Amino acid sequence: MFSTDLAKDVARKIPRLTTVPEKPNFIRDPDGQVMVLPGNLHEVCVNLRDNPQYLFDLPLQMTAVDYWKENIFELVYCLYSTKLRQGLVLKTQVPRSGPEIDSVSDVWPGMNWQEREVYDLFGITFKSHPYLKRILMWEGFPGYPLRKDYVHLTDRYDSGLEIGTPGLDEKGIPIPPK
Repeated sequence: MFSTDLAKDVARKIPRLTTVPEKPNFIRDPDGQVMVLPGNLHEVCVNLRDNPQYLFDLPLQMTAVDYWKENIFELVYCLYSTKLRQGLVLKTQVPRSGPEIDSVSDVWPGMNWQEREVYDLFGITFKSHPYLKRILMWEGFPGYPLRKDYVHLTDRYDSGLEIGTPGLDEKGIPIPPK
């Protein structure tokens, strides 16, 4: 489904794309992966969706990886063509300091929520996103929990129980009957 031959073909035919080098001693078959510079992401995504040789009409998922030591975030887009039954993994990298990239939610509307999730958990800003607000954490939450340098401060919610659970006090200890 995610063929390395397809990735090589796409990288050869679409300007600004390169294949991701295969890692030595890779245990499983490598996925078909291509890399794009962040400034070209939107243009390449439109090409991958509209090009009759590829027709990637279904974004399966999108996430980010925090490479803390290298000081970058890598965004990973898994794309699939329902008409041609082929898949591709598209990657790009942004710096950790002021991470920002173009939104592709206008290319694939299903990316709207996935970009919001990455924004919420990693702090990567998606330019031209129609409604970039936190989706899992509340507004005002301090930091981005999936960054490797995130430090959690212990608070009253750490017991795993919601405050006000009937029959339990704030520490989760049962309240004796009166």
